[in-house]
Amino acid sequence: MTTTLIVLAFLALGVGIVAFATRGPRSRVDAQAHEQDTAWGEPPAPSETTSDPFAHAPKPDATVTPARETERQS
Repeated sequence: MTTTLIVLAFLALGVGIVAFATRGPRSRVDAQAHEQDTAWGEPPAPSETTSDPFAHAPKPDATVTPARETERQS
């Protein structure tokens, strides 16, 4: 009998958690819910553009030097 009550308590707890997690939206309107004009898809204005941070970086070396001389296979 005790085992059945424990299982029923866990089942009720699980149903409560699922019901709480999937409940409907609140009835009041949030202030942040309105769409704001953020200009997300527009390119930046010329005054907002920055220079290339890698413009003065050294050019990468195209050749790779081996760490040690290769051994001869016999």
